[in-house]
Amino acid sequence: MVIPYYLKMLYTSNTAWEEIDQSVVKTLFYMVLPLSLLPPVMILYAGFEYGESFFTAANEVVWISSAAVFLVAELITVMLMAWAIKNIAASRGIETDYRNTLTVTSFSAVPMWLSSFALFLPNPLFVISMVLLGLLTSICLNYYGTKNLLHMHEELEVASITHTTISLGVVAWVFLVTLIVIPLLW
Repeated sequence: MVIPYYLKMLYTSNTAWEEIDQSVVKTLFYMVLPLSLLPPVMILYAGFEYGESFFTAANEVVWISSAAVFLVAELITVMLMAWAIKNIAASRGIETDYRNTLTVTSFSAVPMWLSSFALFLPNPLFVISMVLLGLLTSICLNYYGTKNLLHMHEELEVASITHTTISLGVVAWVFLVTLIVIPLLW
């Protein structure tokens, strides 16, 4: 996947989305797994470099276990979100394959994974702003991915499915962050 095609996915619902190889195995092993490693690696970096500034009680074992739990939870969340989109669409009478919803979920998660690079800087305001930018980008990708890969033409239905999906995604993201923060506070 080249960057210009990926950027087109943010504002269009046709050409760029049609060129995606939608194999579940390829999506999981060549996209989801490598990109899911970014946040745990960045959590470890932040924890080892400047973590004691924010979480004085956390040691290396806590940072490593938090990163590992986060990775596992991320992978499960991606698959559950794809299943949720499939079920949300089915509840509205739209039949689709799991590979389509996994593709939407995977591409929508990329900005959130990339926002973890903000952890290079020990500035909570910067990190939060990058996560919010990632969330907004994810919403755009989710909208156009849902529209194109689920072959929907009714804008209100696409918006409804996107809204429900993003709401679930935000709940999942809060859960993931909680998995990291709670152990660091003890």
